Amino acid sequence: MSSETEILEAPIAVDDAVIDDIGNDDDFLITIDLNSATPAFEQIRSQLDGLIRVGLLEAGASMPPMRGLAKQFGVSLGTVQHAYEELEASGLIITSPGRPARVAEGKRMPCDVLAAIECLAVAAHQKNVDLHDTQNVLGAMWQMKR
Repeated sequence: MSSETEILEAPIAVDDAVIDDIGNDDDFLITIDLNSATPAFEQIRSQLDGLIRVGLLEAGASMPPMRGLAKQFGVSLGTVQHAYEELEASGLIITSPGRPARVAEGKRMPCDVLAAIECLAVAAHQKNVDLHDTQNVLGAMWQMKR
């Protein structure tokens, strides 16, 4: 394996339309780093999870076809199926044989929570705080409030 990172990006098509990033004219992309220690299925799962929770993939919307994602990223169909199985197990999508997977109802985060998370993300990014450190602190704070 080379020391260079191989990153693949693909626009996400839903119901024959490409999702646009809110406030941005560029296509919204899922990014897969094939040299990452994080398995490709987990990278796909976590990014689709985020798209659902922020409302870019709306309740009832068809999910991107598994075969299409596998082809776009050059990964096996099994890799994408694994990601979809995990999304279904967490209640984010609903699958039924012969039909496209759909986003489950009620999985979008409340707007005020999304706004607070966006403020946190912007502040952390501006101050060059590591993403994993930010996630760890947020997780610790979550546990303290339980």
